[in-house]
Amino acid sequence: MGKKKVSIARQNRTFRLSESELQKLEEGAKAAGMSESEYVRHLILHGGVDVDYIRDRQNIIRQITGVATNVNQAAKWANENKYIPQSRIDQMCMQLGVILSLLKELIQLWR
Repeated sequence: MGKKKVSIARQNRTFRLSESELQKLEEGAKAAGMSESEYVRHLILHGGVDVDYIRDRQNIIRQITGVATNVNQAAKWANENKYIPQSRIDQMCMQLGVILSLLKELIQLWR
């Protein structure tokens, strides 16, 4: 005798919004990188959507991508010229320090 699999079907709902409410919904969903449906579900389940978290995460990804690009450029330079200038090493160390300080700041904000 097999157990019956229970699936939670989503129900469609229709509700009315004023122009300003609709604009807030559209802007909030876009800022959070979510569809309007995902955004509303997140608001219901979690009581809010932290747009700053999304922006912080995007900023960290952008910073890390920049450092990774510089590391790749330095590796290419080293392969072609058989050395890396100290200025390039100093630049990468500085950027890694910026990322470290951003991560520490984010940890404090998210506590």
